[in-house]
This record gives sequence, C-alpha cells and structure tokens, in this order.
Amino acid sequence: MAAEKAAPELLALQPQGNFPPDCIIQRCAAKELTYNEFYWRYMHANWPVIITDVSNSWECRNWAQAGKEKDNANANISPSLTGQQDLIDFDYLKSRIGNFDVPVADCNATYFNSHAKLELKFHEYLDRWQRGSGMEVKVETNCNVAKDNLYLKDWHLAAQLPTYEFYQVPKYFASDWLNEQLIQENRDDYRFVYMGPKDSWTSFHSDVFGSFSWSTNIVGHKKWLIMPPGEELKLSDRLGNLPFSIDETQLEEHNVRYFTINQTANEAVFVPSGWYHQVWNVTDTISVNHNWFNACNVSRVWRNLLSNLEAVCNEIADCQQMDNFEAHCQTMLRASFGINYLDFIELLEFIAARRLAALKDQTPSTSFLLFDRYQMNEYHLQSDLECVRRLLANMLQESSVLQCPAQLHERCSRLWQQLQQERM
Repeated sequence: MAAEKAAPELLALQPQGNFPPDCIIQRCAAKELTYNEFYWRYMHANWPVIITDVSNSWECRNWAQAGKEKDNANANISPSLTGQQDLIDFDYLKSRIGNFDVPVADCNATYFNSHAKLELKFHEYLDRWQRGSGMEVKVETNCNVAKDNLYLKDWHLAAQLPTYEFYQVPKYFASDWLNEQLIQENRDDYRFVYMGPKDSWTSFHSDVFGSFSWSTNIVGHKKWLIMPPGEELKLSDRLGNLPFSIDETQLEEHNVRYFTINQTANEAVFVPSGWYHQVWNVTDTISVNHNWFNACNVSRVWRNLLSNLEAVCNEIADCQQMDNFEAHCQTMLRASFGINYLDFIELLEFIAARRLAALKDQTPSTSFLLFDRYQMNEYHLQSDLECVRRLLANMLQESSVLQCPAQLHERCSRLWQQLQQERM
C-alpha cells in the first residue's frame, strides 16, 4: 500500500480566521479538516484534536492483519470501538525490518522514576511479544512467573532504515522546524515507532522541550488521560514532585480538569505543548510518533529553555566564581534539557535561511520540500520569518543571552537585523 510519488502538496496557510475556542476534544476526518483550520484552531490555540483516516495509504498498514471480533466486555472500550480487532503480523514485520538493536522499556519495573530500560534484538522482541500474546502454541510454565510487559519505545526506525518508506507525515504536522533541521543535517531526530502488548503503558509526562507531539495508531487501541497546562500542579507533592502514574480516581480527588481519549487504528492524536498525559495500550498496539515545534510553540520552547537554565545556574550557584561559569551552565543545560542556547540559535538561523531562500526562488518546483512532499505558500514562509524576528527581539532583552559564550548575542542581533531588512 505504499503511496506513489505525487506532486508537492501546498501548505496553504492564510491569515488567522475566526475559529471559536474548543472546550472538548473533537474528532475530525482528514478529508474535511483543512491545513489552515488545523493550524489556527488547534496548533496555534494549543488545543488537542483527534484526526481520523490519516494513514490509509501507509505501507505500515501491512504490519497488521485482519483478526478476531473485539471483546466488548472491557468497560474502557467505548461502543464506537466495537467491530473487528486487527492483529500484529509478526512474520511480515520480520520480513521487512532487519534484526536491529531496539530500545525497550520494562513496564513491570521502575528505575529512578522511569521504566527500566533494556536493549533487545528486534526479532527477539517480536518473539517474546508473540509468546506473551498467546499466538503461539502455549507451553506449561510456572503461573507465578510475571508475564513480560516490554514496550518498544522511541525507536528511530525512519532514520535507521531510510529506504523503507513505511509512512508519510500528515500535512497537518509538516511544519516541523525541529526535524526539518535534524534530518537535513543528518543528526538524531524526533521520529519514533512504538510497539507494545496489551497493558504496556507510558508514565505521566509532558513532551520533551515543551514540544508538540503527534501519535498515529497503525494497529490497536490506546487510552489517554490528558490535561491542560497547569492542571498537573494539583498532583504535585510538597516538594513539587509529580506522580509517576495517575488514574481517574486520583484526578477526581484532586479536582483535576482532564480528558479521556480512546484512540483506535488510523487515528492521529495531536498533543499540544505542555499538556501532561499518560497512555495505556488497551490492546496490542503499534504507533508512529513525532515530537516537533514550529512558529506556533517555539516561544514556549524558549521560555522552557530560560527556566531550565535558571535551574541549572541555581544548582551550581556556589561555583559562580569559576572560570567559564556560563559555558559550564550551557553544557549542563544541554545534558539536562536536550538543547542549549547555541543549539537554539543554530536552529533559528537554519529556519530563517531556508525560508528566505525559498522566497527568493523564482521557480517554486525547486523550493525546499518538507518531508519530501509539502511546500509552504508565501504567507506561510513570511509568517515563519516574522515569528523568528519577534522571538529574536525578545531574546536580545535577556541578560543570559548577553552573558552566553559563543557570541550568542551578536548572532541574535545579526539575524534580527537581516530579518528587519528583508521585512522592509
């Protein structure tokens, strides 16, 4: 079912329309939801949405095979989720994907407030999953031995096997500054595959950097508990620590405003910045996931970067008199947060250069493509550049930018001046 190469699709962003605010999490069919509506109503407003029928043409739909009728006795499954439950096609997965080393989380064990991590060969992981699911002939075992609950998470399959076009990024998520830079520069990306058996789960968290995320189920059913930014603080203990795991009873007891999402195959969940969530696999499940940010939430990422630097500086405040204190703080910031100020300005320079070049290109067919299939219209390009210009203006007011090594302040000022000139 691999999609044939098609002409580039235009991301036709227009000025913000009058979209009423949402108070519930909607389900929208991909064929009815425009890119412009998604951009302003959900991404810019930082509100979740479920988009259906997003993976109809994806090759990885072959990772599943038609299976049995669903067990409707489970109260967690809504009436709309009745019907046939597809099964994992383990043989097909082995035939298409090599026996790579893969990262696995043990959902039955914790290590420093996270699931214990291990590394397995992919085919070994599939064999253990298949045995645990009862799809092979059962052998007599000690019933007191805990069943495997291993979740393959954060697997960079698209980078590890670039010739295997097993999915296409939906147009709604194509404005992805983070992966645009990382893929172009052949660096570690934020494109992942998740695979796990029934009852595997992801602990209570918000996404890296304060980024957006999207998660598309290829097969299976996930249950989400998700809450708007700030609601998670109602769950913190007297030291400010958040729980590792949550449930509805706990949320009700603390008067937390939250939503429940039941996500089935061929549906994408858009998770906005700062929305804490926990996710369970109600059935055997496979999903494709990205973390990303763009003009809609890059200012949130910058604020998170600022607050994390402040925390680092406070942590080693007794070392302020040491040589290169600011440089040490930036090193620690990258280690704890994932990026530092230098990484951030490099990304802004990259994004600005690509969009300026595209605006000057008189032959649109040669303009850069996002994920090899999407083109931005002129308004979108200009809107991204205006966002970078405004962000730089704010950054130049920060004392930590002035104090940062690597001529960060000069680089910010130079890029801001360039964008100011282009704007005139």
